Amino acid sequence: MTIDNYFVWRGETEKQFQALTEVMELKSLLQTHIEALGFDAFAFLVQHPVPFTRPRIFLFSTYPEKWLKRYESQNFYAIDPILVLCQQPGRGVEWTQDVFAEAGAFWAEANAAGLQSGFSCSAMASNRAIGILSISSQRSGQTQLRRVQLEVQLHFLAELSLRVLDRLNDSSMVVLSNDFSQRELEILKWTAEGKTSVEISLILAISEHTVNFHQKNMQKRFNVSNKTQIACYAAAIGLI
Repeated sequence: MTIDNYFVWRGETEKQFQALTEVMELKSLLQTHIEALGFDAFAFLVQHPVPFTRPRIFLFSTYPEKWLKRYESQNFYAIDPILVLCQQPGRGVEWTQDVFAEAGAFWAEANAAGLQSGFSCSAMASNRAIGILSISSQRSGQTQLRRVQLEVQLHFLAELSLRVLDRLNDSSMVVLSNDFSQRELEILKWTAEGKTSVEISLILAISEHTVNFHQKNMQKRFNVSNKTQIACYAAAIGLI
């Protein structure tokens, strides 16, 4: 693909994604694009930035159903190196035996399920959710000498997919409620700076009781146990 062809493709593709009115249409459009790239199936995984130790995951996929069930039942999420390597948005990862070397029988099982070759790349949403787009082929060698092309195009497709899910208010994009008042955001900011409730009350010229009241309410909304977690989660999702 030449530079000129890429920009034509980019413009037409963006229009196609902008025209989507239902989330279910996204799966079909992605499948069309990955087939145009010469691949058979895809998985688009949306991973929330919080909770840190057990982030929520949503999956849109055309992978073989048998493989998806196997992946879920064996909790391959915990050992899949693609989920780690793609935390850096825009970085393409070609599936090779070396990439999966530390994942036990994972790669062999994927091959047996028809995933002989593949490529993955990710994008990040404004709320810091990561969207990892992986494409697979039943034929080996489909990614050879195509790293740059696949990296650029998959990153853009992942970015557009996140935009669609966000625009259509899909549950996969609701990381945490972000309907915070200006006062709550101010308290969050100073909490993140390590200020105590007393110090925040003096800085904002409000009572300590008011500071504690807002912090307790935010703890409930974030479903966390203390104000330190509030600040960490708020920073993780780009709220402050």
